Amino acid sequence: MTDARIDHEGNHETDESDLSALQGDRLFRSIMENVADLIAVIDAQGYRIYNSPSYQRVLGYTTAELKGTWAYDKIHPDDRVQVLQAAEETLKTGVGKVLEYRMQHKDGTWRILESSGSVMRDEQGNVHNIVIVAHDISDRKLEQSERRRAERELERSRQRYKELVRREEMLNRRLTSQIRNSLDLNTILATAVNEVQDLLLIDLCNFFWYVPNTDPPEFQLVHFAAGNGSQKIATDYPLSQLTDLSKRLLRQETIQIPSIYASPELDDLSRDLLSEHGFTSQVLVPIKMRSQKLGVIVVAHCHGSRPWSADEVELLQSVANQLAIAIDQAELFDSAQATAAAANAQTMQLEKALADLQKTQSQLIQTEKMSSLGQLVAGVAHEINNPVNFIYGNLNHTSRFVQNLLSAIALYQQNYPEPIPKIAKFLDEIDFEFLQEDLPKMLSSMKIGAERIRQIVLSLRNFSRTDQEGRKPFNIHEGLDSTLLILQNRLKAYGERPAIKLTKHYGDIPIVNAYAGQLNQVFMNILSNAIDEIDEGIQSCSETTNPESTIDNEITIVTELKPSTSDNPQPAVVIRIADNGHGIPEDIRKKLFDPFFTTKPVGKGTGLGLSISYQIVVEKHQGRLECFSEVGKGAEFRIEIPISSPS
Repeated sequence: MTDARIDHEGNHETDESDLSALQGDRLFRSIMENVADLIAVIDAQGYRIYNSPSYQRVLGYTTAELKGTWAYDKIHPDDRVQVLQAAEETLKTGVGKVLEYRMQHKDGTWRILESSGSVMRDEQGNVHNIVIVAHDISDRKLEQSERRRAERELERSRQRYKELVRREEMLNRRLTSQIRNSLDLNTILATAVNEVQDLLLIDLCNFFWYVPNTDPPEFQLVHFAAGNGSQKIATDYPLSQLTDLSKRLLRQETIQIPSIYASPELDDLSRDLLSEHGFTSQVLVPIKMRSQKLGVIVVAHCHGSRPWSADEVELLQSVANQLAIAIDQAELFDSAQATAAAANAQTMQLEKALADLQKTQSQLIQTEKMSSLGQLVAGVAHEINNPVNFIYGNLNHTSRFVQNLLSAIALYQQNYPEPIPKIAKFLDEIDFEFLQEDLPKMLSSMKIGAERIRQIVLSLRNFSRTDQEGRKPFNIHEGLDSTLLILQNRLKAYGERPAIKLTKHYGDIPIVNAYAGQLNQVFMNILSNAIDEIDEGIQSCSETTNPESTIDNEITIVTELKPSTSDNPQPAVVIRIADNGHGIPEDIRKKLFDPFFTTKPVGKGTGLGLSISYQIVVEKHQGRLECFSEVGKGAEFRIEIPISSPS
């Protein structure tokens, strides 16, 4: 192999005859054919003398296609000046510099290269050629770009979530508290429209009652809140004349119209009518009361289109739910007062009205709690899901890259078994053998952890499902498993309390038509009570002097199909949840499903969980909820859900 010289600046020194000898050398050719980097030799005028075969793998050009061509013609025009300047400086000073630039692939695309240059000198020491070593960093740049894009998207999601939380806080702090401070219907409606107008910064918020006993039936405006200059428009809103929209509201459909001029929701007559009255955009949300009365919240803009966001529509629906309960509460209170004032002889009717009021209040408390919790859980699950998917999606690539690096190092060790002392010392300091063994395990553990987070997020999203669209096909086993995953931490051992054993016997049961979120709430209430019962039993045992009184803690869940019979023609799914706690006395068992009845200390129970569970199973699903218990033998809750919704 031809001798090479190194000048005092550390640059490789040879001449053209040396280069020819090197090119003819078998070892040189083998190295050049297998090296991953791009290696080129260009003369002082910028023409290519030599190109390594890797050019074809990276950029698609053969060595024959490139030889003798101008080295800078395939560099991106925006990058060419800096490359030419760097080449000129290298020829003058003999010192190369690291550059990053774009070079065109044979297929027309652009690849990003990072290169460094060094000089070649003749026997007199004059610089006459430049050696360029480059490698493709396009994928790395793409990954950086994708990472920055993901970070920007995550920040946007974070800001949207903060805005949603801010609005939810305003709703709970201002609207809900204010309409709950009054049982007067006019005060409730006036407060609601004013708060919605202020909260959403809209031109107009109206509330209508549907009056069916007129000829023709009409929507009657009862309260409005208008922005500056919109008061006259508010009283002229032509809802009763919008025939198609009125029919949809009677079917209890929420209607979104970002722009009356472009919306397919409107016919020409309705569009002209709204335009004449000065409206440009609106959302209409119907509210159905327990008394079957129908109300409508109308929010509108009068200055250009407004694309209503999903968060705003969800907020309006939440307002409608709160308002419906408040109106029901006010009407029930008025009814109770009227009954009490009419005659003492109607005591029984008054007690029933008050019982209905109490029931409505319990539903209000739980609805507010579950609504806020469900929205918060869904929002958190969504926000966690984005970065977790990003991490999880990149772990496979990371594992592959790490394995490639380890394989490359192993190949070096195989071909260069005796490293220089400096490398051997470094490998010993970092305990390279342990690193080779432990790094793949570490990545595997990270992947398992990311998968675990994804499962938890999925369970949170399943558990927080809403029932705004009525009954849907629901997998009982998925609902139970999602609830158990959320309660898993309570089943584990902590302190001196041993873990609670969970036994599941899932039968072959069909999908049921149900309110999924509400059934998940029932499972949560009953399983939480079972855990509380076991914890109380453990505490009682720990306070006794007989340590042998401690028993294994266990919760058993059984699902099975109950076929139709002559007495019960509707087939049903049966869910049995049993614990081996100390049981429930008969006098307490009879009151378990009464509102506000609880045996827990003040601050630990509201007495609403089982009461609302009973309403969900019996009233909402036409099913059955029963409790069987003997003191000292634990308790079993039996839930029956009809497979099909009743006709």
